[in-house]
Parts: sequence; structure tokens; C-alpha cells
Amino acid sequence: MGLKETMQKWFGTAKETASDLTEKAQPHVEKAVDKAKETASDLTEKAKPHVEKAVEKTKETASDLTEKAKDTASGLTDKAKEKVSDVGDSAKEGAAEAKDAVAEKVQEAGEAIADAGEEAQS
Repeated sequence: MGLKETMQKWFGTAKETASDLTEKAQPHVEKAVDKAKETASDLTEKAKPHVEKAVEKTKETASDLTEKAKDTASGLTDKAKEKVSDVGDSAKEGAAEAKDAVAEKVQEAGEAIADAGEEAQS
């Protein structure tokens, strides 16, 4: 039985010691938490101007990129309009040439019919 009593005494003493240490550490833990909050607040305040500069720079860069994209798109649109216009002009020319060729062939056919009619009457 002496062993059991000795063990209970040790564990009881350990429990009391842990409780005492917890009470003694509590103010230090609270101070550490407060200091951590202050430090985080200070760091946030110090970082704020840098973050604002980064955000502003990002906005400027995005604006520049948007303008460049608009200019590029506008240039491509103008080139596409020119190409369409060129194709349209070529199509008009081709249609005019085809019209002239058809008119010439109709006239030749008319003349051939007239000649054949004259020969048939003779």
C-alpha cells in the first residue's frame, strides 16, 4: 500500500504544480496575445500603402492592356473592312466582265441566227 499512496502523492503534487503554473502563465499568455494583435495591426498599417500601390499599379496595367487590345482589335477590324472592300471590288469587276462577255455572246448568237435566217431564205 505504500506504493499506491506514494503514486497518489506524486500525481497530486504534479496536478497542483500544473495548476499553479497555469495560473502563473495566464497573464503572460494574455500579454503575448495582446502583443501579437498589436504587431498584426502595425504590420497591417505598414502594409496598407504598399497594397494600395500594388492595386493602383494593377489597375493602370489593366487599363493599358485594355487600350492596347482595343487598338489591336480596331486595326484588325479596319484591315478586315479593307479586305472585304477589295473582294467586293473584285467581284464587281468580275461581274461586269461576265456581263460584257455574255452580252457579246448574245450579240454573236443573234448575228449567227440572223445569218442563218438569211441563208435559209436564199
